[in-house]
Amino acid sequence: MAITRRTLVRGLGMGVLGAGALSGCGDGEGIRGRRGRRRATTTAPTAGALEEPETPLVIGQIGASYGRAAPFEKSVAVAISEAAIDVNDRWDGLFGQEVALHDRHVMSEAGEDLSDVIAGFADEGVTCVITSIDEEALVAAMPHLVEHEMAVIDVFTSGMQLRSAEVHTANLLARLSPNDRTIAALYEEAAWSSSDRGGPAGTVAFVSQDTMQGRGLLHQITQLLNPKDGRVLSEQFYPVGDIGNVGERVSAVLETPPALLVVNGGPEAGPFLSALREATLDEDGRPAVEFPIRLGPAATLDYSQIAAGDSLVAESLAGATGYEPGGEITVEHENMMLNRDAGFLTSGYAYSQQAYDAFTLACLAAQDALAVDGPAIASSLPRVLTGSEECTDYGLCRGALQTALEAQETTTIAYVGRTGAVELGPQADLRTGELREYSWSEANVLEAGTAKNVEDPV
Repeated sequence: MAITRRTLVRGLGMGVLGAGALSGCGDGEGIRGRRGRRRATTTAPTAGALEEPETPLVIGQIGASYGRAAPFEKSVAVAISEAAIDVNDRWDGLFGQEVALHDRHVMSEAGEDLSDVIAGFADEGVTCVITSIDEEALVAAMPHLVEHEMAVIDVFTSGMQLRSAEVHTANLLARLSPNDRTIAALYEEAAWSSSDRGGPAGTVAFVSQDTMQGRGLLHQITQLLNPKDGRVLSEQFYPVGDIGNVGERVSAVLETPPALLVVNGGPEAGPFLSALREATLDEDGRPAVEFPIRLGPAATLDYSQIAAGDSLVAESLAGATGYEPGGEITVEHENMMLNRDAGFLTSGYAYSQQAYDAFTLACLAAQDALAVDGPAIASSLPRVLTGSEECTDYGLCRGALQTALEAQETTTIAYVGRTGAVELGPQADLRTGELREYSWSEANVLEAGTAKNVEDPV
């Protein structure tokens, strides 16, 4: 019979005392069911007593200030540091010690060799690394991370190349954002909705930054369209941040109008879509050609507030839908980010939820495994997301695990954090989760996002 999750509701006392209130109850009585019954646990194996390790957990972090990861570097770095503050100052760390967050290494250019950085991490006891770098960099780094048996929690990449047979991850890599197979399925579904002013159903025009992720996303879309007699009508690639002659790119799209336009880039999407809008208007100022548009996280911006939007015509983003990974941004999370920098009101919070959760999950996986080595953390990560005891912060989740430990029993938790409810699949990619979809007003103002569930189609 399937186990039903029970939500752990934090009362006033528990909110103040956190894990201490849970662990101090003894005999596993800190969390009870609706009628006061003890929650289900199993007796621990008798081969030896369960106990917490004495070695502290040390977490490394690698980001990038160049390329497609650059726009999110600050939000990721801030969220990780805030999670470390919460775990250590609010909830007294892990295993009676502070969790150490190693100084952040920020890649400044493509092709940087991370082997010495990772070796230095290993020398200083790092066993888990949180990454927010692009696919090219992570593919190159994985052999060194595997060599030192470090668990890797990636918050940014989506390219399926990281799951190819050529990339050896030794089951150490987990990813918290939807992969390109998941995103391609959303785009493919949208491509089958045609209009009398757009192209034939099942047709796509693809405009993207020339990256491993961009080419991989195109491949995933093609793989879904072709068996159903759909097709990609045009594909255009450009260097990151430099879309080139927008008039030529618009002409290439309109030469054979699609049912769906995918623009997989950054803020340069604004001027491109403005030129597209102007090119499609008839003599009465109405669009003669019109089709839905899909934008990625780096282009999901409030164009009324940024330089790239200064010269956009009205309704440049009419019909456009953007997305960011993760569920609804809570007031708690937004305030946390804005207390560090009010600029996030303009730049947004993309990938910050995953970053906060990555640090928290590393600690919970270590608590679940009663170990701080990389393979143990990597093995426990999927388990702490799908257990029987649903909990919404580090204090509650760790408290449930500690209560069972004190009784020499075991229990399982399901952490539902800032990102929302997440489950990992067989390769530790996101299997189910949420993303937020956004639209724009006539004045190109970004409207409030709406969270929706997503699932890897495989």
